[in-house]
Amino acid sequence: MRFAPWGWTVFETRGMRRIWGGDGDSGLGSHDALLKDARLSVSARGLAVYLLLLPDGARPDPRVLGSRPGESVASIAGYLAELAEAGYLTRVAAGRDARGGALEQVRLAANPGEHAAAAGRVFRWPVPGPVGAG
Repeated sequence: MRFAPWGWTVFETRGMRRIWGGDGDSGLGSHDALLKDARLSVSARGLAVYLLLLPDGARPDPRVLGSRPGESVASIAGYLAELAEAGYLTRVAAGRDARGGALEQVRLAANPGEHAAAAGRVFRWPVPGPVGAG
């Protein structure tokens, strides 16, 4: 643990990405544009930080995130759409899972337009169906 100059405590533990640190794949590092982007709601920023800080190999699912208290599949889809509109997130079709459900590959970056940057993450998850489906 160390203390950052702006007063935030930074925890450095195994298996958990750091929110502040140097450049590279150690969390947001100096790539904190999304935290300061006024085009994004606080909820969209929070979802992005949550996803960026997941440990390597994590497999988030928007449907599971939407089942949390105060959220829905529609609200998660809205936050993801905000991130895409602002240039932090891109999506491409990624085939089908074993049960025939559509998959998408999602690239999320801490700076808009830098989807191949080391500070970004790539996820593959099921495409959520219409609200109320599945």
